[in-house]
Amino acid sequence: MIISLNKRYVFVHIHKCAGTSIEVALAKSLRHNDIVLGSTKSGEKYQEFFKRAIGLNKHSTALEARGFLGEQMYARFFKFAFVRHPIDRLHSLYAYALKLAHNTELTDDERRNFEANGQWPDRPPFRYKAVAAALESGSFSDFALHPLTWSDAGAQPQWQSVCNASGHLIVDHVGKVETIEQDFAQICEKLEVSVPLEVRNTSTEKKSSPELSALALATVRERFARDFELFGYSAS
Repeated sequence: MIISLNKRYVFVHIHKCAGTSIEVALAKSLRHNDIVLGSTKSGEKYQEFFKRAIGLNKHSTALEARGFLGEQMYARFFKFAFVRHPIDRLHSLYAYALKLAHNTELTDDERRNFEANGQWPDRPPFRYKAVAAALESGSFSDFALHPLTWSDAGAQPQWQSVCNASGHLIVDHVGKVETIEQDFAQICEKLEVSVPLEVRNTSTEKKSSPELSALALATVRERFARDFELFGYSAS
């Protein structure tokens, strides 16, 4: 999340929607008293401090940002976010979870403990529900059907990050990862900044929607029904 008091804007960083790339790009134009949570070196360094001090974190919602700024100030700010096709976003989470797990080795004791009782170690990244679900899934379809997947913050519907409790948008602009270059250019024009956008923190290079079994597809459609409808994505 970015809250720029100087430029008067709020960027809502939704999981697996190019938020890191956007925050790193916009950070180049931030000034004193602007807040970036996560993504950049300073953003990651001070994230815990801001979480304790103001109750916000890297993936805080628009509703939480409004609570921090207050109704009047929030109304004067330009609020925006980026979303992604729900299936591609979930597949990105799956690929990212596997990447985290494969890049972190279990100790001999942890491996023996898992073999004995099936419990993953209580440390990152294994404590993350998406990582445990990915490791216990033989395919993307299995991941979409795993109960732990839907307990992970990264798999929560996107509308919850940009809407109020009634499901109505409370941001001014919603860009799409699929058209990120054009949409980000519009954002920069609105903010009167000129910064390059570099792709960062990618989990997969796959461009087309991955295959899902009929049951998994039905589950994803149900879980993300509001996302498909609100953001104009095809559920077929």
